Amino acid sequence: MQRRFFLSGALAGLPMLVACAPTPYTNPIGREARAALRFSEVTVSSSGAAFESARAADYASRLDPELRAALRREFADRMDPAGVPLMVEIQRLNVATGTGTAFGRDQSRLSGQVRVLDRDGRVLGSYGISVVAGEARDSRLGALAAASVSSAERFYRALVNDFAATTRTEILGTELPGARLLRRTTSG
Repeated sequence: MQRRFFLSGALAGLPMLVACAPTPYTNPIGREARAALRFSEVTVSSSGAAFESARAADYASRLDPELRAALRREFADRMDPAGVPLMVEIQRLNVATGTGTAFGRDQSRLSGQVRVLDRDGRVLGSYGISVVAGEARDSRLGALAAASVSSAERFYRALVNDFAATTRTEILGTELPGARLLRRTTSG
């Protein structure tokens, strides 16, 4: 009788343990292939993107070249003419104001699909990337202070840089602390 009680109690807690377990990192490109991965080009297209606010539409002409430049900086140590293409298709952009964000009415978001192709154009790996900039403040005073120093331009810059950094992490995996700073200082 006691053994049944113990087993039923242990089995009852199993779903909770499974729910708390971290999800495994599944990258479609294997560890060895990621270590050797080099990119010949980076292309960014926002032609089919949804620009979800008037401010986002203001950044439409800048998004492709600026995100491409940020990705090239992020992968500067991995650029090689003999490498494979990296293609980015932007799906959505929303750029909020500092006031709207601080008071919780809006938030800046950038999302898209990143694909690593082989030289024949076949997909080696596909990654959905979504980043958010800005957050609502807990108090009215905090919201007023945040709104006075935040701007749509600042949120846009954060989105572009975070998208590039997240793309690198998703494709190549996490880095040691300080690796990004070291890479940026040594690659110019």
